[in-house]
Amino acid sequence: MALSGSYFGVKTSTLYQLIKYSIYAIILYNVLYFIMEDYAAAAHRFRDGVALRDFYDAFPQAIDSISWFVLLLMLELETWIIEDEQHKGLVRWSVNAVAGICYFFIVLAFLGYWQKLMFILGFGPVDFQNACDAVGSYLSYMKEIDEYAPLTAQTCGSVSGGPFYSSADQSILSAAKPHSEGILLGYTEVVNAGTWILVVMVLWVDVFLQLRGELTERFYRMNAYVKICLYLILVTAAIIWGIYGNFMDFWDAFIWIAAFFFIELNLLQWHEETEGSSLHEGGTAGGTP
Repeated sequence: MALSGSYFGVKTSTLYQLIKYSIYAIILYNVLYFIMEDYAAAAHRFRDGVALRDFYDAFPQAIDSISWFVLLLMLELETWIIEDEQHKGLVRWSVNAVAGICYFFIVLAFLGYWQKLMFILGFGPVDFQNACDAVGSYLSYMKEIDEYAPLTAQTCGSVSGGPFYSSADQSILSAAKPHSEGILLGYTEVVNAGTWILVVMVLWVDVFLQLRGELTERFYRMNAYVKICLYLILVTAAIIWGIYGNFMDFWDAFIWIAAFFFIELNLLQWHEETEGSSLHEGGTAGGTP
């Protein structure tokens, strides 16, 4: 692949690269944000500390974000930076090894999202007239799916009215609205994480065949249709976060879609350059361009 060319007739430029890598920088900031959010939530969900076996359950967003960011960099290397003739031997094995580790943790994060959903579904109804009646019985209340606060005589008045639900094991109380929205967003996280795994699997097939020179135009277009369907699911998840979640969840989902749009453009140019080289070589060999 080359570091210059055109996408849909638009010449790549320094501005284009600046936009792409600015998006990657924003993702890095988001990674740090979700690490802190998971850390704050874990203090309420795992009061006795996070055991090693519970690590993926306590920090699914952190694991997911870090793994996807590193994998994004590996895909950038494969589809844009590393030239075809350099993509072999130690370089190829190193990139594949790092990507393989990322895939492992991405699947682990998916299991973490599933565990979080099961945690929220495990909340049961409790009979309280208002949240202040629960002070002393419960230590925290759920403000939203990843945000908790101490339940005290000073904070209980800010909790919306009943009916109430609780997780007795973690001593957490939730009003009806954050509980129902938490279930919706929990399912959204699971579907979103699973869809991203499918996206990268299809993308990996594209890269694998491209490196072998076997990515035909027909197969490339077929995979493109599959990815369009998957990206529509991701856009739907982003919209749900925009309506029922917080801005950061929506913004992060949008930025990730934008980042992989650039990876898709990298792959498109790589494929077009390879196809163009093949046609040129074939024309020269045949004596008629």
